[in-house]
Amino acid sequence: MAQAEDTVQPLLQQFQQLFFISKIAGILPQDLEKFRSRNLLEKSRNGMIYMLCTLILYVVLYNILIYSFGEEDRTLKASQSTLTFVIGLFLTYIGLIMMASDQLAALRNQGRVGGLYERIRLVDERLYKEGCLMDNSTIGRRIRIMLIMTVIFELSILVATYVKLVDYSQWMSVLWIVSAIPTFINTLDKIWFAVSLYALKERFEAINANLEELVDTHEKHKLWLRGDQEVPPPLDSSQPPQYDSNLEYLYKELGGLDIGSIGKSSVSGSGINKVAPVAHSMNSFGEAIDAASRKPPPPPLASNMVHESELGNAAKVEEKLNNLCQVHDEICEIGKALNELWSYPILSLMAYGFLIFTAQLYFLYCATQYQSIPSLFRSAKNPFITVIVLSYTSGKCVYLIYLSWKTSQASKRTGISLHKCGVVADDNLLYEIVNHLSLKLLNHSVDFSACGFFTLDMETLYGVSGGITSYLIILIQFNLAAQQAKEAIQTFNSLNDTAGLVGAATDMDNISSTMHDFVSTTMTPVG
Repeated sequence: MAQAEDTVQPLLQQFQQLFFISKIAGILPQDLEKFRSRNLLEKSRNGMIYMLCTLILYVVLYNILIYSFGEEDRTLKASQSTLTFVIGLFLTYIGLIMMASDQLAALRNQGRVGGLYERIRLVDERLYKEGCLMDNSTIGRRIRIMLIMTVIFELSILVATYVKLVDYSQWMSVLWIVSAIPTFINTLDKIWFAVSLYALKERFEAINANLEELVDTHEKHKLWLRGDQEVPPPLDSSQPPQYDSNLEYLYKELGGLDIGSIGKSSVSGSGINKVAPVAHSMNSFGEAIDAASRKPPPPPLASNMVHESELGNAAKVEEKLNNLCQVHDEICEIGKALNELWSYPILSLMAYGFLIFTAQLYFLYCATQYQSIPSLFRSAKNPFITVIVLSYTSGKCVYLIYLSWKTSQASKRTGISLHKCGVVADDNLLYEIVNHLSLKLLNHSVDFSACGFFTLDMETLYGVSGGITSYLIILIQFNLAAQQAKEAIQTFNSLNDTAGLVGAATDMDNISSTMHDFVSTTMTPVG
């Protein structure tokens, strides 16, 4: 056990950079000193207070940002349809709600996250005993790549929007930096989930690779057994070679030899017309072959190669298969616990991604029609910035869905690899072991979901894509109807104004005619 602990690296050792950045940003409440010294995630009262203070600070700054840039929003309801105003008002706070759900979930789960990574470490030790050494260096590289991509996307969106669409001549424009805080915090939180999920997928694949190695080794073993029966025995130099009587003419052509004399000389042991040296020292062209240039005979196969296949001994391999299935069950339980810890943040992210993706495209359409849009969605005025925003938002959602689906597939593929062991061994006892363990694996599969509302797989991704398209078309149709209704009202009002002016002019003409008649009648003398 001590040797396994020294050889297996803790997974949290690769989270050093991510932990420090998350701690400064106020995402994790765990104790900093214990993580730095022992790579443990433990509760911290000071960390909890700091996290609550950062949450309150972010909420206050975000509301100041909305108030400072809300001049356009105050005129939006009067200039545009009520639908656009309501959508903008709701989606203005959806990012803040997503950030708050991430931080509150971290506070609720601060005592359980450390135990989760401790269970992963114990799984690594058990895998090491079965010959699977996990290389966690790929986890560290993946974390660094994700952090770099997060910084690039956040800075690209923030700087491009600030330079092109914000009036930076006013000092209040500095508050625009606050608009990037919710998405940045959400991305850091999801990096923890994504990397932990990737680590579980690697451990499923390590079990599958171990089973596949058993199958490959046994197949090579069976090929060797068949080859041992088919390969002719090696030539013995003390015994004369055997000749085929059907090739008598060939011996005569090559050396002028008589097959009968060869047989007699072989029996008598005389060296006259002995063909064996010619066969070993002459090539097919009759040229001599030097002893130094001869190829050495292939090394004989090891006599213990028969015992190198573990599947050949069902009683011995039963313990190994049982251990692998128990480790598989433990990884599945860890996956379920991981999904439970991040269930609410994942649900908020998927809702945010669906709404923001639809709204960003809808506001892009409004901008092309020279309509006013909410102030915090002014990035939709520029198609290039819109592409970056959509790529960043959809990339997080799609990657988590894809990784969850691949991890679930890797857990289910273990049963297939296990059945391959039974098929290639072709042993009744091993068949019974495989069937028994397959029933266990059938209940060990893990599926990831968002609070049970939907499963994170490719089918869900397809449904979300169709939903975004449908709702976008509906919003555009409502917008067209609202604009047509507004134009109709404006046309009606203008016609009423015109009709009122015409009526007023007609009344003035009637009054003028009446006055003229009255004056004419009054001033005319009576004859």
